[in-house]
Amino acid sequence: MRTVPVTATVVRIGIAAPGRGRTARAVHLGVTLDAVLDELFEQVPVPYRTPTWYRRPEGDHTTLVIPPTVPRRWVATELVALLAGALRRRNRHLNEFGRLRLRLAADHGDVVLRPPYAGGAAVALSAWLAESAELKAALAAAPAADLALIVSDRFHTALGDDPAFRRVVVLAGGEREIAWLCPDAGTRNTGADGGLAPS
Repeated sequence: MRTVPVTATVVRIGIAAPGRGRTARAVHLGVTLDAVLDELFEQVPVPYRTPTWYRRPEGDHTTLVIPPTVPRRWVATELVALLAGALRRRNRHLNEFGRLRLRLAADHGDVVLRPPYAGGAAVALSAWLAESAELKAALAAAPAADLALIVSDRFHTALGDDPAFRRVVVLAGGEREIAWLCPDAGTRNTGADGGLAPS
């Protein structure tokens, strides 16, 4: 059976320094991420909260497929702010050993959904971006930060001239790709509605 690609936003969420195997810490971080995402989805506003969101846990990573009706600018600001808030609340009671830190990568493009699997160009690129040396270095350079965000060039076109993002060149599948890095994404103050127009 052939599946036709659809256009969607993909957010790849990776646990920073997850540990190896099924150690107690790795299990704890995975459970904490699930709880953070549960809290996040409860806070997504009703106009954007539809059954067409797709969430796939994959060990140290989770892939979110978000319908194209949800503005990319909202994803990069308000969704990230909601995630950062849920993360702070969980981390407040944890020491450094148990603290959850996240690498976020976003792309917008072709997605093929065959539950329980998701594939396509946007899924592949977001996975490469989440593992990029530039994103890992940005999070390592900001030990107080709970998360950092990188987005593809085509995702970034919807954000306009946002000074929080800086242009970087990353290796993705053996090719060089332009991407945009926001190392302090978790601390941005977007206000009640972000003061942002939809993409």
